[in-house]
Amino acid sequence: MKKSMCEEIQSELAKRAVVAVLVIDDARDAVPVAQALVKGGITAIELALRTEAAPSAIKEIHDNVPEMMIGIGTVIKTGQARMVKDLGADFAVSPGFNPRILQEAIACGLPFAPGISTASELELAYEQGCDFLKLFPAGPLGGIPYFKAMAGPYSYLGINFFPLGGVSEDTLSEWASLKNVLSVGGSWIAPTNLIKEKQYEEITRRAEKAIKIWNDTKRGLK
Repeated sequence: MKKSMCEEIQSELAKRAVVAVLVIDDARDAVPVAQALVKGGITAIELALRTEAAPSAIKEIHDNVPEMMIGIGTVIKTGQARMVKDLGADFAVSPGFNPRILQEAIACGLPFAPGISTASELELAYEQGCDFLKLFPAGPLGGIPYFKAMAGPYSYLGINFFPLGGVSEDTLSEWASLKNVLSVGGSWIAPTNLIKEKQYEEITRRAEKAIKIWNDTKRGLK
C-alpha cells in the first residue's frame, strides 16, 4: 500500500521542526509574513485553507519565498488536494480523518497527513497507508499525557506525529523531547492579529525563540 506521506517530506519536516500555522485574510500579507518567518529560522508553514485569500497566498509564497516549505491545512473538501498541489503546496493536512479526502490526496500525489485524536482513528488511518499523523487538537485533548497514553500501544509501528492545536511556547520543549514527534505546529508564532498589524519583527522574534527552544531541547537529548 502506498504511503500518504513519503519519507522525503517527513525528513524535511523533521529538519525544519517548527511549523508556523497561518490564517491569512489578505494575500498581500503572505510574502512579508513568510519572509519574516524565514528570517527567524522557520522555513515551514501550515497555511489554513479557510479564507478566500488562501489560494492566492499559496501561490504568492510559492513564487516569491522559495525557502519556505508550504503545507496546507483544513483540506476537507473534494478537489482541494489537487488544487493546492497545482498551486505549489509541498504537503497538506486535515483536522480530522476523512478516508475519501485521504485517497484523493494519494491519487494526485500530494503528501498528506490526516488529523486524528483517538486510537480508533489512528488504526483506521494506519490501515490506509498513514504512518505520519497530525494529532489535533493536541492541547485540549490532554496534551502530552494523553498523547503518550493513546499512542503508546502503537510505538512499535514506527508512526510519527505532528501535534497541533494548543501547542505553545511553554510546552514546545516537552513535545520536542518525544522521539515520535517529528515536528510541531503553532499558531502563536504568527497569529492573525500580528499579521494584520504587520508586526513582522515580532513574528521574526517569536520564530527565533521557537527554533532555539526546539534545537536546545534536541541537543540536550544527545
